[in-house]
Amino acid sequence: MNFLPALHAWQWGLLGLIPIGIILLYFLKLRRQPIEVPSTFLWTRTIEDMHVNSLLQRLRRNLLLFLQLLFVALAALALLRPGWQASSQSGRRMVLLLDASASMQSTDVKPSRFEQAKELLAQQIDNMDGSDSAMLIAFSDEPDVLQGFTSDRRRLRDALDLAHPTNRTTNMLDSLKAAAGLANPNRTSQAADVNDIQVADALPATLYIYSDGRVGAINDFDLGNLTPKFIPIGSGSANNMAITAFSAERNPEDPSQVQAFATIANLGAQPQSVTATLTRDGEFLDASAVELDPGEEEGLSFALQIDDDAGLKLSLDQTDDLAIDNVAYTGLSPLHSVAVLVVTPGNEPLKTAMQTPRAARLGRLEFVEPSYLETEEYKKRAADGSDDLIVYDRCAPETMPLASTWFIGSLPPQDWEAGDLSSAVFVVDVDRTHPIMRFLELFAIKIVEGKTLTGPAGTQTLMTSDSGPILALASRRGYQDLVLGFEIASQSEDGGEAYNTDWPIQRSWPVFVYNVLRYLGGAIDTTGAPSYRPGQPITLRTENRLTEVELRLPSGETETLTAGVGGQTGFSDTEAVGQYQLFAGDRLLQMFTVNLFDAQESKIPATETIELGYETAETIAGEQNRRSEAWRWILLAALLLLVLEWITYSRRVWVSPARG
Repeated sequence: MNFLPALHAWQWGLLGLIPIGIILLYFLKLRRQPIEVPSTFLWTRTIEDMHVNSLLQRLRRNLLLFLQLLFVALAALALLRPGWQASSQSGRRMVLLLDASASMQSTDVKPSRFEQAKELLAQQIDNMDGSDSAMLIAFSDEPDVLQGFTSDRRRLRDALDLAHPTNRTTNMLDSLKAAAGLANPNRTSQAADVNDIQVADALPATLYIYSDGRVGAINDFDLGNLTPKFIPIGSGSANNMAITAFSAERNPEDPSQVQAFATIANLGAQPQSVTATLTRDGEFLDASAVELDPGEEEGLSFALQIDDDAGLKLSLDQTDDLAIDNVAYTGLSPLHSVAVLVVTPGNEPLKTAMQTPRAARLGRLEFVEPSYLETEEYKKRAADGSDDLIVYDRCAPETMPLASTWFIGSLPPQDWEAGDLSSAVFVVDVDRTHPIMRFLELFAIKIVEGKTLTGPAGTQTLMTSDSGPILALASRRGYQDLVLGFEIASQSEDGGEAYNTDWPIQRSWPVFVYNVLRYLGGAIDTTGAPSYRPGQPITLRTENRLTEVELRLPSGETETLTAGVGGQTGFSDTEAVGQYQLFAGDRLLQMFTVNLFDAQESKIPATETIELGYETAETIAGEQNRRSEAWRWILLAALLLLVLEWITYSRRVWVSPARG
């Protein structure tokens, strides 16, 4: 038998005053009123004193007083919720993991998987006795320690009440690391944001996982002293059609021509037919019917005519078991010109590539001599961030500007080093996944001589030669620096222009220069709004002259952001799915969207097993070891006692005089 206190201390104090008040009522001094009657004999029982005649008089034996006090005692006992458990285990140590990822919002069980998991967790907490201890961790893409190890059931229930589902993807590994650090000797938690965990003694513990099982593969993880138990939530036959990708892009030749692309997948257990509807700021644009079998996906394409900025929404016209992936957002940021400054002693191939019709549409190009770096005009525009991209051909500034840069045959003034000059450089590897290197075939180019590059921490190698990296990209406080380890053109002995490579006569050269202008200059951002995952922190770059901007959230509310050096600002509250717009006054600067876009999370049919490292978690029913409650029977007895008290009082006042 154990008890679950249901009241706070002050509430118990008020309850304790009730029996004292009842006793005090029996100490009330009787006030007599003279009544003239023919005879008082018949009224003897009626006027029998139920109260004392003077204060501090000894109480008589009184059945009513006993019944009233017994009723209050039974009511107080019922509030303690006495009961017993089906399991005889005691002294348990438990780690309770609650899945709060997006798939737990599925409604194949009512009201939702997350709410059902909370109900089962509440039962588990109620099943604890005084010798048990537990901690509660909610997890999505990162763990959230709701309550450290405690034997206080009230604290655990209060922490459980604060738990809420998220729109994020699932990553249970960090939560497992946090749990394993509590049960295994010589381990500490490596998970993020779990510094408030109180690491207990290295004792065995039971790990209860309340989840739909959509946690992905967890390999090479040793649970040690943890014994995993999996409580599956949800149905294996849940249905879900999901939008797993959605984007829009302008035609570089004609920016008013827009192409929108989407991918629809059937990630449920039954064939489905839906209509995908495309709207712009609530106005209908186009629609397409989709019919898919389980596991299939289909791509959609929409051709649009949009001259200015726009917010696009794609929605599926059906109600399935997961709503968050039935809508997706993208957008087109306002078109703006890119300002590019080229500092060069003379480079005809570079100038020709930058002045192609496609490149010229990106914005303003200005060519200056290296001596321009010594002027006050340059120093001011470099400090103000007036340019989006500065190209340094065989020259370098004293300090780095507030702009992205491209160094050709030279190095930035800090954090970069070059190896010895080598001859006959051959390209052996290219990072084709990076936007700068797309659509390029570079293995046939010839390079007379060049130097290998070593950049700051985090530098990304885009082109590798037989000697080492010769094209690399590094981030710098919101800007990016591209360094090419060889010259394109140089000056010959007779003062003419000589070439160090045959790259300018290859088809890939103008494409490469165009990619650099789009990516480093920021023109690539004008094609479509970038999309982020829920909860993902992002960095926004505004115009350098701005110190404050307004961010409009999907709810319609606005938040003021302070821009730092170079117009850079950060934002992390991206939990809500939808469109975010950045304004300077009434002028739209840019936009971005937040979408789920995760096929693993949208694949919602629940699983019956979870593989954790080298073992399979034991699957148990959620109702196992249910607590048997006794308070209802006690409360019923108290009510019967209350009826008995009323009958006793009634017989004493009315029945007895009648008999007399």
